[in-house]
Amino acid sequence: MRLIVLTILFLSTVGWAVEPGASPDPQAVQLREHYDKAFSFYMEGNYQKAMEYWNMVLRLDPKQVTARNMIQEARKKMAGSSTKLKGAFYALIKKGAYADALITMESILAADPTNQDYQKLQNRLRTVSGIVPRKISAAKHWKIAAEGLAAWLNEKEDKPFAYDALRYALEFSPAESRFQRLISALEEENPQLKLNDTKPPNVGVLENKKDVALHYIYDSKFYQAVKELESALRLEPGDVTSLKRLGSAYLQLKDYPRAKTAWQKAAKLSPGDEQLTQYLAALDKVAPSSPDAPRVRKKRRLKPKAQKNRQRNGEAATREELSDRSSK
Repeated sequence: MRLIVLTILFLSTVGWAVEPGASPDPQAVQLREHYDKAFSFYMEGNYQKAMEYWNMVLRLDPKQVTARNMIQEARKKMAGSSTKLKGAFYALIKKGAYADALITMESILAADPTNQDYQKLQNRLRTVSGIVPRKISAAKHWKIAAEGLAAWLNEKEDKPFAYDALRYALEFSPAESRFQRLISALEEENPQLKLNDTKPPNVGVLENKKDVALHYIYDSKFYQAVKELESALRLEPGDVTSLKRLGSAYLQLKDYPRAKTAWQKAAKLSPGDEQLTQYLAALDKVAPSSPDAPRVRKKRRLKPKAQKNRQRNGEAATREELSDRSSK
């Protein structure tokens, strides 16, 4: 039924009528031939061949909306058959087997040669596999680099994180020239990454993220703080300072369950931290029991002296000191 509707749509949007005695327009004749073959292949289930003819239509007349829409329909139909290949592709990326992933991507592209997302991934993989065909070792710096490359070599790309991860990996192994080459390749593809970067040259990637997040908290920009700290924890899941500040940011947003989760993780990593013990105990007393409690707070700033003391101690602001530690 869907095919019939689409065919009717096609017939209603493309006019082939020729007035008596008039010579048919050669382009119109070609368009009709391409459309006829495309629909024939589509109904046979040969979606790749159908897409080839619809692309011929678009080369003749880029304004042909029907052809463009039908290419998308064919891609949806093909998605099911390419699911296994895509799963294998991302498994290879996660494993760090970039040369093998390139071969798999070429197989995916063979079934959908005009897919721009796949073409982009193919080009990136050619660059990456030319520098590092596979993850060299299980060392920490290579694990971090692999996380960054996985964020880059993805249909849902995260270039800022990839940039941070590769630079963070370089901090652990400054002599590893391949990291610098990967960073340069990423900067070449997206020059804005370097232009927009505010990290001081003498400050590490992780420390800069934690410092930026702390200032966001002081400026009551709690959502930005959460985003920055979650990015920091992707680099270092066990960083206690990031977890403590994340808990503080969630607390200011009145997201008490997440604040508690962050502080509990930090407490497990740093069981001797008395501040965390106090905060968790006080949080249990002041957190509302209702899950629908409001999460909006009025803007509040610490006095300059208190802010300076907190910054020196690496702390983040909490809600009125958890009501003065729940009135002690």
